[in-house]
Amino acid sequence: MSWFKNLFRSSNGRRSAETPVEQTPAPEAAEVAAPAPVVEAAPAERAAGLPRIAIVTGSTRPGRVNGSVAEWVLAQTEGRTDAEFELVDIADFNLPLLDEPAPAMYQSYQNEHTEAWSGKIAGFDGFIFVASEYNHTVGPALTNALSFLNVEFNNKAAGIVSYGSMGGVRSAEHLRNVLAELQIAVVRNQVMFSLFTDFENFADFKPTEQNAGTLTPMVDQLVPWAKGFTTIRTELLAVSA
Repeated sequence: MSWFKNLFRSSNGRRSAETPVEQTPAPEAAEVAAPAPVVEAAPAERAAGLPRIAIVTGSTRPGRVNGSVAEWVLAQTEGRTDAEFELVDIADFNLPLLDEPAPAMYQSYQNEHTEAWSGKIAGFDGFIFVASEYNHTVGPALTNALSFLNVEFNNKAAGIVSYGSMGGVRSAEHLRNVLAELQIAVVRNQVMFSLFTDFENFADFKPTEQNAGTLTPMVDQLVPWAKGFTTIRTELLAVSA
């Protein structure tokens, strides 16, 4: 597949999809430095600290309930001493419909919004995705946000909090497939909320005791996995060095 990688090499000695193999870059093009890839801090540098876990929203729609679910998840993690948790709202990054010319795995980013999104995600060891269900699958905003990146997600762990008319179960199952391609390991335990029983008037998030009680077991699985993958990433860095 080396020929495929060559299609998306950038101007710092690497070819673009539009540049034939024999063609030399024009002088003015050669002077433009390609965006520097965002490199995650080596796991060894963070080994002494707690794993960092992002609670990632899954919707950007006006009037969304997704934000209240994500904020609830963050509130429930307060007081835990085994990890650091932070809410990451994809709406804050104003990501358009995927507009990067090269596949994300090459980190040859051309846009500031991608650079900002990459820089944010790279620093985490694990994720809790708050996934809505839309048309029996993952909400489009989350699918789009995931599509912008690749390497920044690799060899990390995640848990899923889903919601919908059927608890968001179809969204979660489809999301697992996407995350597997991004080399994210998803824990078995899952949190599911129903629009009929966990949202008052389908708008105000008021989870039942039974469904709310499923969050802690999921996080209890996620934290050790996030810790374990720091070791895996360290070993992979050593192998590739």
